[in-house]
Amino acid sequence: MHKHLLLTISDDPSSLYGVKFVNNFFKNKDTVRFTLFFIAPRSGRDVEFELDQHVEESCDLALESARQRLLLDGFVEENISCKVKKRSMSKVKDIIREANQGLYDALVLGRRGISRLEELINDSVSMRVLEQERKSPIWICREPDPGRTNVLLCVDGSEPALHIADHVGFMVQNEDAHTITLFHVNLPGNKNQAIVDQAREELIKNGIASERIKVKTVAGSNADQLIAQEASNGKYAIVAAGYAEKPKSGLFRLGSTSKKLCYNLKGAALWLT
Repeated sequence: MHKHLLLTISDDPSSLYGVKFVNNFFKNKDTVRFTLFFIAPRSGRDVEFELDQHVEESCDLALESARQRLLLDGFVEENISCKVKKRSMSKVKDIIREANQGLYDALVLGRRGISRLEELINDSVSMRVLEQERKSPIWICREPDPGRTNVLLCVDGSEPALHIADHVGFMVQNEDAHTITLFHVNLPGNKNQAIVDQAREELIKNGIASERIKVKTVAGSNADQLIAQEASNGKYAIVAAGYAEKPKSGLFRLGSTSKKLCYNLKGAALWLT
């Protein structure tokens, strides 16, 4: 079964972090489909009018640059399509609308490495997308390190964490080169084994062989720091975590841990429900 990704493209070739990530991570290139999505700037009230020549050339150049990078790294030409839409609402809402209507397996966003202060001032697209009602998990790719492998799957027993475990299992089921480490931060009162077993079951249901699944438990209270440290030490390509704005329970309460990872995680892509 193909995995269909909505890969957002900008007109800055140096910021194609999403393209760089998928090129490096996926080894079975024929199992992945892409829709390369470019939102053209809005220059008038009528969102249906044709693009002017300069904007059209910019769109075509950006999409073709991304397409060629995917082809050069072995993805299949017939599995790559391009879509341009005139901005009609906000950039965030246009992206979310396309993601929800297309029922993609994931929404892939590149993200430039900027400071937290600059992020707050600029009101980053990636952070605002997190707050929207989405049908697809989101991948935030911030300057991914091409030498990294494997997945660090953060588990806490919450419903979002189980959803991301199911997503990881589906996305990497045919990627035998990558292992999955179930990473649990041991907080007082948690039933550690049950939490790990639930996540493992989600992976196995997706066809992940048991020998590809590892477990690591650490004690501490600063979950985001422990996760970032493990991701760095283990050189993981992906950190996967559940995200919900107001979960009833679990490590990622109020999304604070996941948001901190958005700001501070380096070298790895961040997958969030």
